[in-house]
Amino acid sequence: MTADIKTAAEAVGVTAIITNSTEKIETQLNRITDIDKLPIMLISWDLVTQLTFDEHGFLDNPSTQVTLLLMGKAETKIKEEMEDTANQMGELFQKFIFQLHSILSQYQKKSSEEVLTGIEYTLVPRHGAGQHSGILGRFTMKTRVVNCF
Repeated sequence: MTADIKTAAEAVGVTAIITNSTEKIETQLNRITDIDKLPIMLISWDLVTQLTFDEHGFLDNPSTQVTLLLMGKAETKIKEEMEDTANQMGELFQKFIFQLHSILSQYQKKSSEEVLTGIEYTLVPRHGAGQHSGILGRFTMKTRVVNCF
């Protein structure tokens, strides 16, 4: 699951990092000083996956809720530039979602089910002490089924 997210992020030029759960995501974001790592996607380690069975007793595709920060950094702290950077991250998020959709579609047992649902993002023009600009994104993804027999 996390490999699929990282692959889709890399395809659109984003470095994806699964954050550790012992530190606040803001602390980890503020440690990023190398501009070469931007844009960066920090994904909360607290991924919740739900498992269900179909009518024949087989596992359906697991469903995982994902929360992430996709951040860049405006060249200056001018409000309009920070908003512009946040808007650019919103567009990049859409490209990432498209890539992830194409990866996940190949794993689905039921072609009628959507592989990504609840997709949304909030613009975050200024975030944390480092004043990064970007988006807070959320979505639920249907992942690969592991054969249990």
